[in-house]
Amino acid sequence: MKHLPLLCTVGSFCLSAPAAERADRPNVLFVIMDDLTTAIGCYGDRDAHTPNMDALATRGVRFEHAYCQFSLCAPSRSSFLTGCYPDRTKVYNLSGNFRDALPNVVTLPELFKKEGYATALIGKVFHGGGAKIKLDMIASAPLHKDQGILTEAKAKNDPSDKPRGETGGEEKGEKYNRAYAASDRPDSDFTDYEIADRAIATLEQYKDKPFFLAVGFIRPHTPYVAPQAFFDQIDPQQISMPPFYQPGGEDLSSIPKAALRANNNVFRFVAPTPEEARDARRAYLAASSFSDAQLGRVLEKLKELDLDKNTIIALVGDNGYQLGEHGLWAKQTLFRGGTSVPLIISVPGGTTGVCSGLVEQVDIYPTLAGLAGLPLPETVQGKTMQPLLEDPSLPGKPYVFSVMQSTATKDKAMGRSVSDGRFTYIEWDEGRAGRQLYDNEKDPFELTNLANSPEQAEFVKDMHKRLKAHLEEVQ
Repeated sequence: MKHLPLLCTVGSFCLSAPAAERADRPNVLFVIMDDLTTAIGCYGDRDAHTPNMDALATRGVRFEHAYCQFSLCAPSRSSFLTGCYPDRTKVYNLSGNFRDALPNVVTLPELFKKEGYATALIGKVFHGGGAKIKLDMIASAPLHKDQGILTEAKAKNDPSDKPRGETGGEEKGEKYNRAYAASDRPDSDFTDYEIADRAIATLEQYKDKPFFLAVGFIRPHTPYVAPQAFFDQIDPQQISMPPFYQPGGEDLSSIPKAALRANNNVFRFVAPTPEEARDARRAYLAASSFSDAQLGRVLEKLKELDLDKNTIIALVGDNGYQLGEHGLWAKQTLFRGGTSVPLIISVPGGTTGVCSGLVEQVDIYPTLAGLAGLPLPETVQGKTMQPLLEDPSLPGKPYVFSVMQSTATKDKAMGRSVSDGRFTYIEWDEGRAGRQLYDNEKDPFELTNLANSPEQAEFVKDMHKRLKAHLEEVQ
């Protein structure tokens, strides 16, 4: 079995005496999918092929309306792994470090470590380094591998898309206009397969002790690559496309400039044709399906070791993602596609069902800590979802909030959104760079901006006040 390289191993796998006395505590398996939006079978996407996530949803509570606090991996993960809103962590980009604003904050895995749990982070959990945490095991993911597979697959299957120079950052390799391709490589050559391997090996190591295991799969983050078989199970001619790619298109004139962004995640240089857009959506679904299969391998090992009866499982996408809505192929938006995330929590012997109440990712920390009976640090700003897990029919939060820095304005205008479940209100630079208001019940694709409608003037004022009050509360 191939394992990921251990970048940091500290401490000991031997639990202290107090921990041994807590052997009856539940284990926690926390799964994070990179850039996974609600394009999942159990969320009603008829094109998706995600049998393992769908099965997990039948064993727990699926949160129909879960929102991230920032539609970008580093700020989002910093938020839900500290239990603090981004305006408290002060992480608004990929290079920010929550330790600058919160040097002594106890992160979610650190809390479990402190309370005697064996703790491990496998794959992409925090974004990059800088978290300055000490756990039993931290094994990162070789992100460059799948970029190499993309380059190879492009040369064989998409030779017209010529490489255009080296990229920097995490995934070094060639830049292509279309960052997706099917590969004839075996499953075992892909990064998420290796992440599952390491997670499986860690379950073997931790099977006799209480553990907190966070597993961060890196797909469907670009590049959208997966073995050919995962593409073959999705018929491109049956894929449903958003209004932007349907006859008549979509009028973007009412959308503020700050709300849109470049499509450099998928189509780096040239806008896609309708056929390329359909191919990209298929590739995203294939990459999601491949990660779903790796999740299945981990869950099968959990069952094989008879750990499923005492392991809480939480699965979340780190942020939402636009799959062609408003012509966008990226994260970093405040449209509902950019802020909505899948969230499933399964508690052994617990209630199953669908919760339609509003919840936020910042609520994950207090929920998992509460389910394990751990004391909650005073720094945590989220609210536990335990009552909703016991009775999914209960109402959730009255409002949920997200924040974003615009990538389309030179001054990086700050955008903030608030939703009451039916309406989503968004303002950029406190409204000076534009406002948006959508009736998500009547207008699920957010095609009609009501912010300048005289009939909505008082409602817009009220939502503006709620955003201001929230900011004052959480800073």
